[in-house]
Amino acid sequence: MRPDSADQRSAAPRLLVLAFVTLVALYLVWAAFHDITHGEADVTTEYAFLCVCAAWLAYVSVSLVRASHRVLGSVSLAALAAGVWGQREIGPGITAGLWPSYLATVGAMLWFLLLSGVLAVMSWRAYREGQREAGT
Repeated sequence: MRPDSADQRSAAPRLLVLAFVTLVALYLVWAAFHDITHGEADVTTEYAFLCVCAAWLAYVSVSLVRASHRVLGSVSLAALAAGVWGQREIGPGITAGLWPSYLATVGAMLWFLLLSGVLAVMSWRAYREGQREAGT
């Protein structure tokens, strides 16, 4: 059973908001890691941003699972878990390298960057599908 055009049109802005806020969260994650690795004196705020962003990414992941996008949601949850695991070894003076914690964190960030693009495309498709079914 296909959703009606009103459902398609209402899904489009929701998906676009998920995509945009995910991009903002990724920027905040990058900025927090930048400050942490460059030896800022007090990184309490950065860790608070990381926690808020992790909560947002968990929300996006669970929302995808609940919206029948189980593969995207499950991979997102796994990427988030890998990123949370990997961030424990990222601290002042750490440089980029091929060590597991760094790769897990960067991989998670890249996944969510890709996911935000996928969400934007899904939004566009839902909007187009809703327009087509509405006959406009």
